[in-house]
Amino acid sequence: MSSFDPSKAPLISETLLKKRRSLDDLAYKRSVTVGKQTKRKKVVRGEDIKIKRPEQFMREKRIQQGSQKKMLRKKRKAESKTNIGVDLKPTVGFAVRIHEGRHSSEDIKSELRKLGLNKKYDGCFVKLDKEGITHLRSLDSYVAYGYISQKLVEELVHRRAFTVAGGAKRPLSDNVTVENLLGDKGLICLSDLSHEIFTVGVHFDASLGVLCPFKLSNPVGNYEKRVLKQHDPVEQKGGFLGDAMEQLLEKIL
Repeated sequence: MSSFDPSKAPLISETLLKKRRSLDDLAYKRSVTVGKQTKRKKVVRGEDIKIKRPEQFMREKRIQQGSQKKMLRKKRKAESKTNIGVDLKPTVGFAVRIHEGRHSSEDIKSELRKLGLNKKYDGCFVKLDKEGITHLRSLDSYVAYGYISQKLVEELVHRRAFTVAGGAKRPLSDNVTVENLLGDKGLICLSDLSHEIFTVGVHFDASLGVLCPFKLSNPVGNYEKRVLKQHDPVEQKGGFLGDAMEQLLEKIL
């Protein structure tokens, strides 16, 4: 009587292998056929065809023109007030995009991209001086900004900061990365980076250059918006919030 050798796999008959192969081929052909039929039905019904009516084009164009005129009007108004921030010491602030602005003008989208606010609830550090406030006032309908404390700056840098290293986005969680990126500026750890940002030091712009925009959460959930019809009042307000900016960040951090 031959003993069972576990190292050798059991033999399978050739007919059973052919049957398995034919069943696999049949299942694949059926899946392809069902996929083609589903796609054909969608084409026949017109489900995958999105038609824009002329009224929709006109509405989007009017929104673009209106947003562009509103931005230029706010910019002229802010520039006409020459006493804005004359005696204001440069202070660190935080800006959050609160409006999607899908149909806004290309100039507005370009200004938001320069700040790094590509999507709704993206945030970044900003310098609040005369030039910075004048620039942000033209984007009051899309951005909420205000002052933040040193504690919040340290929390954002230590817990929520990301940087691009080696072509990939990575969390800024160790001092070695800070030293490699900003060692020539005298910044060798996360505490140095947060202190440089809060005090608006000489290397403020270089410090912001290594940080990616902060991805913040929605203060009102999808269930509250769609079912309970609740909306955050900041979405309608926007603009300069002053010290109330910390209350907004506590909701979306």
